[in-house]
Amino acid sequence: MTASSSRPPRRPFWLAAAGLGVGAAVSVGLVLGRPSSAEAEPTPASGPVVKGESVHLPPEGPQWQYIELAVASEASALAPLPAPGRVDLDERRTASMGSPLAGRVDQVRVRIGDRVKAGDRLFSVRSAAYADLDREQKSSETEVADKQRVADRLRELVNLQAAPEKELLAAEAELRQAKLALEAARAKRASLSVSAEGDNLFWVTAPRAGTVVDLDVVSNQEVTPERDKPLLRISDLNEVLVIADVQESDASDLREGQPAIVRTQSGGVERRGTVERVSEVVDPRRRTVEVRVRVVNEDRLLRPNAFVEVTPEAPADVKRVRVPASAVVTDGARSVVFVAREAGRLERVAVTAGRRRDGQVELRAGLETGSRYVARGALLLENTIELAD
Repeated sequence: MTASSSRPPRRPFWLAAAGLGVGAAVSVGLVLGRPSSAEAEPTPASGPVVKGESVHLPPEGPQWQYIELAVASEASALAPLPAPGRVDLDERRTASMGSPLAGRVDQVRVRIGDRVKAGDRLFSVRSAAYADLDREQKSSETEVADKQRVADRLRELVNLQAAPEKELLAAEAELRQAKLALEAARAKRASLSVSAEGDNLFWVTAPRAGTVVDLDVVSNQEVTPERDKPLLRISDLNEVLVIADVQESDASDLREGQPAIVRTQSGGVERRGTVERVSEVVDPRRRTVEVRVRVVNEDRLLRPNAFVEVTPEAPADVKRVRVPASAVVTDGARSVVFVAREAGRLERVAVTAGRRRDGQVELRAGLETGSRYVARGALLLENTIELAD
C-alpha cells in the first residue's frame, strides 16, 4: 500500500467553508433574534386608549394641554331669539258694521284712521225697507189706540149692564194682541241700531268709541244685510294684539302671562307686553308656532298691520345647566359632552341641547349640576373615538 492509499480522503474545501458559513449564520441569527431584557417587558401606553364611549388619557399625556375641565353649574334660561310679528286688532275691542237693510248708500262721513265716539254717525242709507218698518210700527200704534178705545167703551157699558161681559173679554184679548204686534214692530226697528232721518233714510252709528280701521263703503253703493264682509270696522287701539311666529324650538317653554318685548323694525318704539296665548299647532311649512302678545298702546304708536319683532323674556324661575359652545359636539343627529370620570377617563354622554347665545349653550338634559366636564377639547376627544372605530 502506498502512502497515498493509507491517507484518509480529504473533503473538498468548498464543503468545509459552506459548513462553517452555515454555523456562523445560525450563531449570528440566534444572537440578533434574542430579545433584550428591556424589550422583553411591554412599556405602558403613552397615548389615548379608547374603550367603548370613553377615552383614557395617561396622567402626563400631552393631550391634556388641549383639554380644559370645568364644573357644571345652573344659570337662568336663555331668552329666545327675536321673532317676526305683526300688530293686529283685539277682537274683543273691535266692532264690525254693515247695513241692516237693503238700500243705497247716501253719505259717508268717516275715513280710515278717524277716531269716533259711541253714537257718532258713520254713513247713511236710503231704504224702502226702512220705510216699510216705519209704516208697520205706525200702523201697530194706530191699531192699539183703536182697540184701546173699544175696550174702554165696552168696559163702561158693562158697568152700566148695557153690554154683555163676554164682549169686553173679547175686546181686551184683541187689545193684547195689538200691543204684542206693536212691541214686535218697535223691537224690530230698535234692533237695527240706526238713527232715523225722514221716512226712508237712516244713519248707521258707531256702537263704541274707537278708530276706523277698515272702510269698504262709498256713496251710491248698493248694500244688503246678506253681505259677508263688513262695510266698516271700529277698534279701540288702546290695547292691541301682536301675532308672533316663534320657532318651534323656542316655543316649547313659553307660557301664558310671560313678559315679552315688542319693538318696531325701525327700533323707534319699544313696548312691554304679556303672552296671552301660545298655539298648540305648529305651522307645517314654516315650522313656527303662533304666539299672541297683548300690548298696552295708549299713545297709538303701534299701528295695526305694522311689522315688529317680539322677544319673549326667559322665565326667571327656570334654571338650566349652561356650558360653553366648545363643550358640545353635534353631528346633526345628537349632541354629546365629555364627562370626567375616575383615573383620566373621559366618557362621552348624550345631552339635550337647548338655546345657543353668545358662545353659550343651555342643556335641558344629560349633564347634572356639579359634574366635571370637558369645556375645551371635546372635538379632539370625539375624533379620537371616531378614528378608533
